Amino acid sequence: MDAITIVATLVFICLAGGFGVLFARLTSRDRLTLPPEEWEGIFSPSRYKAMERLLDDTDRQFLSSHPKFNKDREKKFRAVRVKIFRGYMQQLSEDFGRICKAVKVLMVHSQVDRPDLAGLLLKQQFTFSLAMMQVEIKLMLYGVGWAGVDAKALLEPLANVRTQLQSLAAIAEPSFGVSQA
Repeated sequence: MDAITIVATLVFICLAGGFGVLFARLTSRDRLTLPPEEWEGIFSPSRYKAMERLLDDTDRQFLSSHPKFNKDREKKFRAVRVKIFRGYMQQLSEDFGRICKAVKVLMVHSQVDRPDLAGLLLKQQFTFSLAMMQVEIKLMLYGVGWAGVDAKALLEPLANVRTQLQSLAAIAEPSFGVSQA
C-alpha cells in the first residue's frame, strides 16, 4: 500500500468514528429530559456578585500601599484573581448552557408555538459567546497589568435567557411553578 491510501483510510476511520460519536450524542435521552434542578435553582444572579468586584483595582491599590508589596507579589495577586475569575466564568457558562437547554426542551414540549423565541435564544447564545471571548482577552491583559474586566457584560445575556425560560415555562407548563421574579 502506498502512503496516500493509508492516510485516506485513517482519515476515513477518524471521520466515521467522529460521526458515530456525534450521532450517539444527538440521539441520547439526556438531551430530551428536563434539568433535574428546581427551576429557581438553575441560575441565581446573586451567586455571581463577587465576580463584579473581583478584578476591581481598589484591592490592588490597597495592597500597593503596603511596604512589602512589590511587582512579584502584584503579579501573583493578579494571577490568583484571574484563576478565581475563570472559575466563575466556567460556572457561568455551565449555568447558561443549562438554561438554554431548559428553554429548548420547553420549546419542544410547549403547547404554544414560539418561533420568535428560537431566534432570540440564538441571539443570546451569540451575545454570551462574544462576551466570554471579550472577557478572556481582557483577562489576559489584566494578567499583564492592564485594567479590570466588566463582569456585567457576561451576566446580562444570562439574565435575559433566564427571563425567557421563566416566561416559556409559565406558558408551556403552569404546573412547574416558576415565579415571575
